[in-house]
Parts: sequence; C-alpha cells; structure tokens
Amino acid sequence: KYETVPYRDEWAAVTAVLEMLSARLPSLELIIGNHDARLEKQLRTLLSSDMIDAVRCLTGGILCPITALAKRFPNVTIAKHTTPSGHEIDWFTTVGDAWLGHPEKYSRIPGNALRGVEEVLLDYEEQWGLNEYRLIVMGHTHAMSWIPWRAGKLLVECGCLCKTQGYMTGAKIGGRPQRRGYVTFEQVSGVTDLSSVRTHWLDV
Repeated sequence: KYETVPYRDEWAAVTAVLEMLSARLPSLELIIGNHDARLEKQLRTLLSSDMIDAVRCLTGGILCPITALAKRFPNVTIAKHTTPSGHEIDWFTTVGDAWLGHPEKYSRIPGNALRGVEEVLLDYEEQWGLNEYRLIVMGHTHAMSWIPWRAGKLLVECGCLCKTQGYMTGAKIGGRPQRRGYVTFEQVSGVTDLSSVRTHWLDV
C-alpha cells in the first residue's frame, strides 16, 4: 500500500504461487481482485487510447498481468460470469449454490460488508442473471467472519494470505486487523453442505 515492492519481485512471487497451485490442483479458477486490475487502471490513466491499443496489440489484447500469466497453465482459467445482456464480470464466480467473489466493499463493522454484498446480489439478481445463493464467500476485506443469515444461508469473509505490512504497525490506527486464512467447503451435485464450511485461521 505504501511500501515499494519491485515489480520483478512481486511477479516472481505470484508466478511461484500459481505454479505450485497449478501443479497440485486438477483445475484452478482465478477471481480478479482490485490489486490485479491496478496496472490496467494506471495504463488507462497515463496513456492515450492509441497507446492502449498498441499495448493490446503487443500483449494479445490483455492488460491484466494475472490474466496473461494464467494462459501459461492449461488447468488455470479466469472467472467469467456473463450477464443476460452480454457483459462479462471477472470479480466473482459461482459454483453450484455458492457465490465466491472479490467485491470492492469494506466496512469497519464486522459482517457489514458481507450483508451489503448479499443485498446487492439480491438486487441485481435479474440484471446479472444470478440465482439466490446459499453460500456467499467474500474476499477483499482481509477479515474473517462466519454469519448464519436468513433461512439456510451462510455469509463468510475468507480472510487473506498476506504478510503483515509496515503500514499496519504505525500509530495511525483504523479499520480492522487482517486475519490470515482461507475457507473450504464441500458440495454434492452443486449443493453445498453448509455444515462442511470451515474457516482455516492461520494466525492461531
């Protein structure tokens, strides 16, 4: 966020993680997050439309480094949800009755961002071509929470796999501390066993 990390170092680390996951899993679907999209945002801010077109020609039409990296691995894909109107969304995916996403929503109040995401999914159900999901797993907040919600629905913040950064140890205190971890769950024929949803908290 505030510390400079050389691009070569960051890219080497990302590549190593993706190589490891690709080798260990039969298939892997990546959801694009706000950090993955930052290069494209900067390019569009700094370059003219002609320059953007030139970069697209050189890269095969790709401005997202993670999307380009995924093409190296035959079992790795980028999440793509197509709306009824034909728009493609890469910040979430669905697996049976589970919704997994990286919406850019945050709140200092535990569970508030999760509840907001669930409301948006209900509001945009028709426009985005969604079902009503029993399990909603949210990234982005770097927090962990597990909230039984409505009738037979579970909302989960999945934590993160980030190291503690320097800005987190400063005197300016705000937000919520990140929780390192991840979530697993089991499905049969697209139906999630909600009792199998488990948070794996790596800090304890």
